[in-house]
Amino acid sequence: MNVSLSQMAVLDAVARNRSFSGAARDLHIGQPMVSRTVALVERMVNATLFTRTTRTVELTDAGRAYLAIARSVLAAADRAHRQWDGYQAGENGEVAVAVLPSVAATVLPAAVREFTRGRPGRSVTVFDVPADEGMDMLKAGHVDLAMCEARQTHLAPDFADIQLLTTDTLVAVTPPDSPLAALDEITWAQLAQHPFVALLPGSSVRALTDFGFDAASTSPRALVTARGVPTVAGLVAADIGVSAVPTGVLPLLGSQALAVRPLTDPVVTRRIHLLERTPPSPAAHAFRKALTDAYALRTAKGSAP
Repeated sequence: MNVSLSQMAVLDAVARNRSFSGAARDLHIGQPMVSRTVALVERMVNATLFTRTTRTVELTDAGRAYLAIARSVLAAADRAHRQWDGYQAGENGEVAVAVLPSVAATVLPAAVREFTRGRPGRSVTVFDVPADEGMDMLKAGHVDLAMCEARQTHLAPDFADIQLLTTDTLVAVTPPDSPLAALDEITWAQLAQHPFVALLPGSSVRALTDFGFDAASTSPRALVTARGVPTVAGLVAADIGVSAVPTGVLPLLGSQALAVRPLTDPVVTRRIHLLERTPPSPAAHAFRKALTDAYALRTAKGSAP
């Protein structure tokens, strides 16, 4: 037979109080139960753990040796219980997220800061990847959360819970001395008359710009492609061409001297959705809340991507 945690707790209470009655009061049980438990444990370990007098109860050498073991077991069990409670409350745990590069550089830092602040048991692994790659990682079980644009939600796995995070629109970006910069708003047809700096195929922004040109029944005069928004900004600032980006990535344009104008005929809207693996871990669900709160805060400030 193995000595249980509750039996070890009785031994500890008796040793601390040097009294069976004191142990009974601490544990809110009857004194006979304390006496029976001590006697049972002594038979189980084949050793006398306490010497009893009319006034006090003292540990034997065997009792001191066994109590040291019992207290280490009780302490380990307490740590384990607290760790499990922390996991269930989302206070402990690892979260892996696949986010759009534009989100990784704008909203995500605030969410990670809020999620981890004052909680050393939490950790986050971030993959800043295009939406289709993030979707594959979610399907393969490599991440807990992923992002995609509305037109890709039909590709989401059945086990994913889908939430709309934010909505923004595409705007035209031109060199400041471009003839287009003199206009109050720019159409896709007008944008197509100039070389166009686009993001690489596979990105959510590239899918949207392709859609915008197709919807306007036009195509760019020439196409230059780049991997990241800052590179696009640099190419446009160097008068290589013009571009179109969601308002949410405007902070990534940096200090480049660029003109930004509304883009119409048609107005193209980007809707970013968050996909969460179900059932989620408590930590993953807590990170989802931190991310949605970060978006809500940016929306309240009027600068949400």
